Amino acid sequence: NQSTYEFLHLTLQSFFTALFLVVNERISAKEIITFFAKCDHYLTGARASVVFLRCLGYKSCHRKVPFETNEHLQFTTLFLCGLLCKTKRDLFKHLSSTGSVQRKRSALKAYLADCVKSHLKNLPQAPFEEFCRVQVLPRFVWLMRYIFETQSEAVASLAAKGICADYIKLTFCNAFSADCSAIANILRHRKKSIALELDNNNINDYGVKELIPCFNKLTVVRLSVNQVTDDGAKVLAEELLKYKIIKILGLYRNQITDVGARFIAQVVEECPHLRTLKIGLNKLTSEGGKLLAQAIQKSKAIKDIGMWGNQIGDAGAVAFAEAIRNHPSIKELSLAANGISTEGGKSLAAALRDNRSLEIFWLTENQLNDEAAALFAEALRVNKSLLHLWIINNRITDVGANCFFDILKENATIEEICLKGNDISAEGAKRFAEEKRIVL
Repeated sequence: NQSTYEFLHLTLQSFFTALFLVVNERISAKEIITFFAKCDHYLTGARASVVFLRCLGYKSCHRKVPFETNEHLQFTTLFLCGLLCKTKRDLFKHLSSTGSVQRKRSALKAYLADCVKSHLKNLPQAPFEEFCRVQVLPRFVWLMRYIFETQSEAVASLAAKGICADYIKLTFCNAFSADCSAIANILRHRKKSIALELDNNNINDYGVKELIPCFNKLTVVRLSVNQVTDDGAKVLAEELLKYKIIKILGLYRNQITDVGARFIAQVVEECPHLRTLKIGLNKLTSEGGKLLAQAIQKSKAIKDIGMWGNQIGDAGAVAFAEAIRNHPSIKELSLAANGISTEGGKSLAAALRDNRSLEIFWLTENQLNDEAAALFAEALRVNKSLLHLWIINNRITDVGANCFFDILKENATIEEICLKGNDISAEGAKRFAEEKRIVL
């Protein structure tokens, strides 16, 4: 098998290169760092820029990019870190002087710790709620891998001290489940809590398990678009319920079913600081919707719920209606694209009459008709706290839109009722254009 042969060839070549760099006493610690820095720059700098430009649609030049095929560099640097770890000390007793290997080990440790600090320091930081958020680059993942291979508590601790932000955004960094071990290895040494965003990577359930050592530090866990299933949801619930410090939980576009919804519902109900849950585009039905709605009803802290793109149907909508009725804290709720018909809409509209906290309500891409529109309009006669109501792509005609048009004369609070994509006639659109708060 050609690919197997190539893999073995590159791996062995890289291993012996790293071994030569470690045992050869004529190669100084400074030269080791120079070599490592050049490889690191290639893997995460020039080559990464080429890949990024290709993603944007740019064509590469006719001239071949230097070192483009030198994939063995990543193996060499990882082997170098592994061979210089303290546990391999006895391995080199008869191959090189202890002093030479120790100097190389110390130099590499200092280099890696400084790299983490300088990498984060040079990136722009942006405020996000109460956090200071920084979007790290793929190089950060490589640094985590290097440090993990050194198996050094001291380096991991120094690297943790070098993390200046309290919100690490690792989205689109091509991180894999095995990388979660390296990430947890650093974050567990943090003295303070930290937020971790890993959306749009390749984490899966195994990666969730590998994060276990650092869950006691995490106030934000975002794992959207990561192939997390019910098994991962179970691990998450078990760990988050141990510490109960979670504030934001993001699980959008995974593979969680009603079984996993039971675990997430426990987190909502029992974690007193959880204020945001994003669990849209999973595989939840009315059963999972009911479980989450019941937990939300009991929570006094939850403010933002994203359920977009599940299939909770009318039964789930009824459960959510009971959850938001008289709820003290919920500010934003999305039940968009959930197969909710007028029957479910009736319950939600009735609940709005008794709600005084909800400000943003998304019901886009459901099956609400004029009857439901009339009931929501009547709810707005009483409810003066809702600011945005989105009923895009439903089955509302001029009749339903007219109900909203009339009620706005009595409700000066609501800022927007979005009815795009409904069956509004051209004549109706002209009339409703007089009311700027109706968006067509």
